Amino acid sequence: MTKNIKTTILSALLLFLTSIAFMQCTEKDTVQAPADLIDTKLAADPELSLFKTAITQAKLETFTKGAGPFTILAPTNAAFNAAGITATTLPTIDSITLTALLLNHFQNLNRTGFEFPVGPNAPMASMAGYSNYSSKNITLNKTYVNGATVTELDIKCSNGVIHKIDKVLLLPVIPVRTILKSNPNFSLMDSAISKAGLTANFAPAANSATTFFAINNASMTAAGYGSFTAIGALTPAQVTTLSNTLKYHIVQSRNFSVAMKAGTLKTLFGTNITVATGAGVTVKGISNASALTLVTADIYASNGIIHEISGMLMP
Repeated sequence: MTKNIKTTILSALLLFLTSIAFMQCTEKDTVQAPADLIDTKLAADPELSLFKTAITQAKLETFTKGAGPFTILAPTNAAFNAAGITATTLPTIDSITLTALLLNHFQNLNRTGFEFPVGPNAPMASMAGYSNYSSKNITLNKTYVNGATVTELDIKCSNGVIHKIDKVLLLPVIPVRTILKSNPNFSLMDSAISKAGLTANFAPAANSATTFFAINNASMTAAGYGSFTAIGALTPAQVTTLSNTLKYHIVQSRNFSVAMKAGTLKTLFGTNITVATGAGVTVKGISNASALTLVTADIYASNGIIHEISGMLMP
């Protein structure tokens, strides 16, 4: 994940999230000391120390000692660091935001690895009130959630089960267009969207099952849209070409990278792009000389999924 993307999403999360329903569970007496999440399993695993610290900081320890049952998707320290959350930055996150972020990793049931929906992109409700999407690759024996890989399944506790994941499940609270606008690396694409009159197309309703392939400034420049001035000076015919090209970057289905299969995806423009899988996912337009890679995948917005790609898809 690029530094700009991490900064954009984390900063926007802190800016936009202002409230969240907070659920409390009452502890129940048990005959034996409970193997609760915070005092045993999390504390015993050095890979989950940041997750444990975050729970303590958010004052959720009593919550995690409750009867449950809980299913916890626990990001590793490396996952937190990749999202820009470190031991240094964690204390700067306000308690409301942190509580919501953590509860997005909790489910109010006991779900074993076997019981994760096969998908692709089967919704699972989190205790923060948002849906996270499960997909399984039976051939590879892999389970994914929102593009995160489940790296270890079925760490069992008396009040639930923990599954380790390699990405933080950031809250889908920021619209696609806001993400593009707030990241300077997409300023030319954002300008092109306005010039082409496609603001509504890049701002679908919340919870939209739409995938957007984002073009960074370097790729916009390589395609001949290298400045705000150049975009503003386009002729009507050139604006039509631009509009068609941008529509070619919108797919009206939810496509996390890990659930994408080799084949084709129909675009809003009307023709298909070709998806290839293997060492990684690539996408190719009809007129592209070569396939494009996903530079940054699975940016989960409130109204779609964004993948930054290494070039411009050409219809």
